Amino acid sequence: MIPTNSEGIRGPMVEPNDLYRALKTQPGFIDRSDRVRVEVGGTDRAKFLHNLTTNDVKRLAVGRGHEAFVTSLQGKTLGYITLVASEDRILLRTDPGGAGLLLPHLRKYGVFDEVSIDDLSAQTFEYHLTGSTAADLLRSAGAELPPEGDLNHGSTAIDGCAVQVIREAPTGQPGLTLVGSLADAPRVAAQIRALGAGLGLVEIDPAMFDLLRIEAGTPVFGREVTEENLPQEIGRDNRAISFVKGCYLGQETVARIDALGHVNKLLKGLKFLTPEGVTAENAVLTREGKPIGKVTSKVFSPGWGRPIALGFVRAAHAEAGTELLCQSEGEGEPRSVVVYDLPMLPPNLGEV
Repeated sequence: MIPTNSEGIRGPMVEPNDLYRALKTQPGFIDRSDRVRVEVGGTDRAKFLHNLTTNDVKRLAVGRGHEAFVTSLQGKTLGYITLVASEDRILLRTDPGGAGLLLPHLRKYGVFDEVSIDDLSAQTFEYHLTGSTAADLLRSAGAELPPEGDLNHGSTAIDGCAVQVIREAPTGQPGLTLVGSLADAPRVAAQIRALGAGLGLVEIDPAMFDLLRIEAGTPVFGREVTEENLPQEIGRDNRAISFVKGCYLGQETVARIDALGHVNKLLKGLKFLTPEGVTAENAVLTREGKPIGKVTSKVFSPGWGRPIALGFVRAAHAEAGTELLCQSEGEGEPRSVVVYDLPMLPPNLGEV
């Protein structure tokens, strides 16, 4: 285990590479309370969200969840969200950059249905535990866990505090997310850290989380997903799009693309062939001197021993193994990169 202080949190002298290695065997903890959490209630809540998103919300059973895109009339992505259904509400979550477009859109159409739309972001916390021992940690706190399955969820208590537990894996490893009242956040965090000390709990900062989610191919709204995208470009069709659910806002465009069989560009993984990467986001990808894509997120991966990235590549050049050039404006020689299918988890985690 890596060095930790008395609470099991990483010590000040621990190198990022050591943290990365530790997270392959030890649980990780990150505060994601900066994300957006919206509670949709009312008798029409399922119909309302069904009519505005790409997935089948009407069939979403209590205790289950799924991903979805919120689309405009033109079929562009106004939001990339998760939805989890409880008895009397549906909890919608998205990335911090997603609120500006999403909330006005929901409220605009909410006047036509019997729904309530409450932004709970400032009143709630969101913690994520990642790793194969994360479930053991929560069980040691007396928490009841939901059944296995992505975005399955349930209610439990930690140190007397009511929390919602959601199964999800944004880092590519098994994970559990806790959502609860902001007033209870210090107490819940203290309990997790105290019980996690014996398991070598690793505190994950935003930079480390970004590395893990890029390896896992987890897109973020505002970077991989913007209002300029079409849903199928993100490559989450099996998770986030129902092609049989019937009409919703933007459905005509989504269905037309499905009938055509492809989009013009796709979100892919990119691995640099040299230890040097590019310094700027939005670096241009080229092949035979022609621009065919751009980088959306980049990071150095200790697991790969070189920089990696997420980016959009024109479909004709998006086959795994294709070699491209990548260059930021004003930099010298372009860097060679290879296209990867997502996720692009390192092959030999034990040797990192």
